[in-house]
Amino acid sequence: MRRSATVTARLSTTSWVRPLLQPLCLRPARSPEDAGVGSGTGVADVAAPRGPAMLTVRRTDGQDAQDRQVYIALDGADWGTLYYGRELTCEIAPGRHTLKANNTLVRHTVEFDVTPGEHVRFQCINKTHWTGMLFMAFLGAAVLTVKLVREPHGA
Repeated sequence: MRRSATVTARLSTTSWVRPLLQPLCLRPARSPEDAGVGSGTGVADVAAPRGPAMLTVRRTDGQDAQDRQVYIALDGADWGTLYYGRELTCEIAPGRHTLKANNTLVRHTVEFDVTPGEHVRFQCINKTHWTGMLFMAFLGAAVLTVKLVREPHGA
């Protein structure tokens, strides 16, 4: 029986091959004069995630009745209880989500999309219904409606 011969090829280490063989962490930093070369979207921008998304729900609006708590649920799971002047913040996965607010009488549901690295903010408003004075006069308690309003980016 004949053994197969193993062939080893030797790479020539010319000036342009050596940097390609180095791991990225050992490569020298780009010089300032190279800043314009290759600018734009690179492999690192596409391959590396920009981090998790963030969600903040706050209850600080001036229209709020400043009474009673609001229960917040995210994607069907209880998230927390929100009182006036407070906020809830957490990391969420990019994609589509469902946010629900419930003041034990009225519920409001909002669906939203979030991208990686984005910070989505909602304002929760628990205010008196337009028939509030009528109910207050006859029942002694006003009906509060709850509303979730998405804040603009950078707010």
